[in-house]
Amino acid sequence: MKFLRFFKHNARYLCKFLIWTNFFVFFYLMIYMREEDKIPVSLLEKEGVAKLLSDEALNVRSDSKYKFKDFNPENWNETQKFTLKDSSHAYFKEVGNNLCYKLGTDFKASTSECICKEKFFGPHCGIPESAWESHYKHYKSSLRKLKPRKTPRRLIHGLQVNHEFDLFDARLKSLQDTVDVYIVLESNYSSYGTYKPLSFLEKFKAGWLSEFQDKLMYVLLPFFPKAGETNGWYADSFLRLFLGKSGMKLIENTRDDDVFLLLDADELPTVESLMFLKMFDGWTEPVKFGFRWTVFGFYWLKAEDPGMLENVPLLGNLINSAKTERLLTLYVACTVGMLKHVYGNNAMLLRRNVWSHSLLKDRLANYTLTHDKPREWTMGDSPHYAGFHCSWCYSPEGIRTKMASAQRHDKPRWGDYPEKMELDYIESLIRTGGWFDGKHPFIKVNMRDTPKDVYAPQYFLENEDMFESLLVPPGDRV
Repeated sequence: MKFLRFFKHNARYLCKFLIWTNFFVFFYLMIYMREEDKIPVSLLEKEGVAKLLSDEALNVRSDSKYKFKDFNPENWNETQKFTLKDSSHAYFKEVGNNLCYKLGTDFKASTSECICKEKFFGPHCGIPESAWESHYKHYKSSLRKLKPRKTPRRLIHGLQVNHEFDLFDARLKSLQDTVDVYIVLESNYSSYGTYKPLSFLEKFKAGWLSEFQDKLMYVLLPFFPKAGETNGWYADSFLRLFLGKSGMKLIENTRDDDVFLLLDADELPTVESLMFLKMFDGWTEPVKFGFRWTVFGFYWLKAEDPGMLENVPLLGNLINSAKTERLLTLYVACTVGMLKHVYGNNAMLLRRNVWSHSLLKDRLANYTLTHDKPREWTMGDSPHYAGFHCSWCYSPEGIRTKMASAQRHDKPRWGDYPEKMELDYIESLIRTGGWFDGKHPFIKVNMRDTPKDVYAPQYFLENEDMFESLLVPPGDRV
């Protein structure tokens, strides 16, 4: 106690005491730390620390692992398999005695029946406007056949790629909860027959879109078909034939009622249209999609070709009719059963819609013993589109690549004209809405005067900075 009272009344000695105390503690620790290696540590403790560090390192490495990191293209058809699985997600909810589609129903207004949100229709509020306005609104017998599914169909999406990186990125991210698996075909030969690098595979191996790679089945076409050297249309068709026949072998646990979707890399479907095919029974096949057709970007709309009279000199000037939009319609979807049993997994036959051809007569007869007879219909009209076809929607350099890659018999083949391959010339076409033949066949679209869902896909609008070149005309960019 006397010791404490001394320091209480002599503060300067207390300060000296604390300073010297800290000095001795610091000096002791310096000596002690030098002897740290002599401290006895059990082998178990050392192994435990080592394992902890190893596990942490393993976690880092596993995060950087992705499907294509060590992918060997030489045995692509031996090292890939994808097993389709059913979704357990509930897409419908009961209201009274009715099943209402969750994404299309206003449940606050629904008491005894399904009250639909804007742009959804039908007794279950599951028909998007693309299917309603173009078909089911006019065919009540078809409407009555539609029944909600407890388990959604699985969707297999096939497409061939060349250099459409931005469009592919947008496709995967906008359809990530809709498409179950992709069959992606790439060749080291262009449609013209010239050797080219596997640009998509190179980007995949570097980690591009690593979070989606498990659902990408990569199909490599390592040769150029001999017949394509004299017939460019055969070369173009062979890509889709090879995609279907080789790609479907990589998909396991398929069912006949699953959906197969075939699109080119510049054809972007709407989520609502695809979900309708997954969520309902009763629609017929094959399915033709109606696409909004734009060129160079979403600001140039493809117009209908002028009529015969409008092409007559002088008379055409007198008629001077306003340009009208041209809707692009393509056969893009059918069931896996139809693809397999009628088309023999040749996806090109779906695109050409030849199910009634005499060569397929026997296959069709066998198929219709257990399935409804095919009856094609169109989903999508203007302005209720089932998707967007953004043709030539690349940078000037990308457009030049497309011109050089085009198959040899799609005349006129603009890549054969050196002056039209000049970047300044291509930039002028994008700016003015001109075409390689000197004409101006497009309709200028004002983004501010057009409903957003009509102007461009939602994902592009939500990422305007990334897709400014496709959304904003060159003269309007800041």
